[in-house]
Amino acid sequence: MNLHRQIGLEQRGGDDVGRDPRCMRTDELEQLGHARVSPLRALRLKCLDCCNESAQEVRLCTAVDCASWPFRMGKNPWLSPLSAEARAQRADLMRRNRVSALTTPDKTQVQIDASDFDGRGVPNGTAVDLLPTKRRVAGGGAS
Repeated sequence: MNLHRQIGLEQRGGDDVGRDPRCMRTDELEQLGHARVSPLRALRLKCLDCCNESAQEVRLCTAVDCASWPFRMGKNPWLSPLSAEARAQRADLMRRNRVSALTTPDKTQVQIDASDFDGRGVPNGTAVDLLPTKRRVAGGGAS
């Protein structure tokens, strides 16, 4: 068993059991090969893993009793569609937020200059929201 896998395990009654991820640090989860993804995206990735990375096989899946089956296409089928009015309200809100973001800087130049960021990368200890892609781990993982 490699060192990274050991990070996710603890001893209970002489047996290895999985640690509670709610009690783990972000860097420990990343060492195990996990990226920050939404629960819906995680379900989709698990379906792809189950179907040998074939989106077509996920679409054709016949395991209708699987808890992930309704979510296999990466959408929540339980959400009702938005009305035209609600869609227009959200579009207006996003437009206002976009304009606000363009006219209001997140930080002033003085704040940027005073920070400890050296411009070479992400500062140590900073949690980074990774792109929602599946990261592969050498040696595989739990299935």
